[in-house]
Amino acid sequence: MVGVIVQEAKIDQMQTALLVIGIFENERDFSKSKGLNSTITAAIIELIENKEFKRSFGSNIIFHMMGKGLIKKIMLIGLGTREKFTDEEARIIAGKAALKAKELGVEEFCILPFMDVDEALIEAISEGVLLSLYSFNRYKTRGKEATTTPAQATIVVNSDSAKFQAVVDKVNLITQAVNYARDLSNLPPNECPPSQLASLALALDGEYGIKTRILERYEMESIGLNGIVSVGKGSNNPPKLIILEYYGNADHQKPYLLVGKAVTFDTGGISLKPGDKMDEMKFDKCGGCSVLGILKAIASLGLPVNVIGIIPSVENMPSSTSFRPGDIIRMYNGKTVEILNTDAEGRIILADAMAYGVAMYNPQAIIDLATLTGACVIALGANVAAVIGTSKYLAERLSKISEKTGERIWDLPLHDEYHEQIKSTVADLKNIGGRPGGAITAAAFLSNFTNDIPWVHLDIAGTAWTQDGTFERSYNPKGATGFGVRTMVKFLMEVPNK
Repeated sequence: MVGVIVQEAKIDQMQTALLVIGIFENERDFSKSKGLNSTITAAIIELIENKEFKRSFGSNIIFHMMGKGLIKKIMLIGLGTREKFTDEEARIIAGKAALKAKELGVEEFCILPFMDVDEALIEAISEGVLLSLYSFNRYKTRGKEATTTPAQATIVVNSDSAKFQAVVDKVNLITQAVNYARDLSNLPPNECPPSQLASLALALDGEYGIKTRILERYEMESIGLNGIVSVGKGSNNPPKLIILEYYGNADHQKPYLLVGKAVTFDTGGISLKPGDKMDEMKFDKCGGCSVLGILKAIASLGLPVNVIGIIPSVENMPSSTSFRPGDIIRMYNGKTVEILNTDAEGRIILADAMAYGVAMYNPQAIIDLATLTGACVIALGANVAAVIGTSKYLAERLSKISEKTGERIWDLPLHDEYHEQIKSTVADLKNIGGRPGGAITAAAFLSNFTNDIPWVHLDIAGTAWTQDGTFERSYNPKGATGFGVRTMVKFLMEVPNK
């Protein structure tokens, strides 16, 4: 993994294989603001005047210094207009620069910050570098890396390098957790049934204070976790309930409960999915993998907060032992659910896990992450997750943080009439409410298992992996994105410690 450092230096004193300089459109006095010497400034002006470098967002050009000074090559990269440049744009540009450095085969490179330096900008640049250079290639037997991945990236500042290095050090731990979640999410279903995901979670036991335990099928049956058992019983790979506990606050603070859906492969069960793109259903475990990443991050950061992570993990397969349309399941909290479609299984396992977490841990708030509904993708596309729930504070706080992290979320309503759509004539609830408002009725179903504790649901079906309609971001390589880890960790870093 590339190492990112912050260094105080002047351009004339730098020795690097590649220096990355960002230039805004219509920017004229860039030499003074970026501390460039006359030689570099003259070369940039000539490229601009000759229209070889247009400065539009993401455009770039490489030129050699030909032995003039200690810098071997310079990469100019367009930043677009200053008015539209945000931390997200900085993250994307830094990622593009890192990928170009990898393409060039350099072992190290330096970046000049794109505008006035503050902690948010340093955070965004380091995130862009660290996340963009991730690759999942463990199953390639040859040619794993066609080019050399840079071993070091240096962000060059003119002051406060120690303060900014502390920011980078935190980012490094968080991005390691994001890439860990990506690794788990990208695993194929034959390599990651529920038992393997449970084993990977157990590997976190004892790491920075995390305690991990696994509930097996027969224990779940004995205590009434019938929703999880019912969904998982059609597979030869038995279901697991993964529980992680992290207590960073010794003042008996009520914990935050994070619940993540981890269907390691989803065929739809008896209500079989179409074959097209069914391979992508290995990503139906992304919510649970993100929860594992979040716990890993907050523990490595030593955050003074108490967090419980609960991950129901199943494989939804069609067989003679599968649950069926028409079945009625008595859930952990005693409510009964009529099954109308076995492909609406995620809400069943999440509901059981949430009810169990409420009963066992009495949390102060619940947040669940799940690749729950295709309806969410239809409503919001592949670049925005939905947030739905009973806590306006949690929804607004997460939405505001997502503007900083670039993990976009949008609030959907949960009006009373949506609850009417999931009422059953033969049970308390039915597991689907029809096509209208499908993402919302799924959340309405989950709300029956929160015991009125403040709760929000993040439907990440469109954002958990790169798919049709995904906007290209340099820091999100093809496959799992680790969506939600950075936003949730930042949320937990900022919550009141009481």
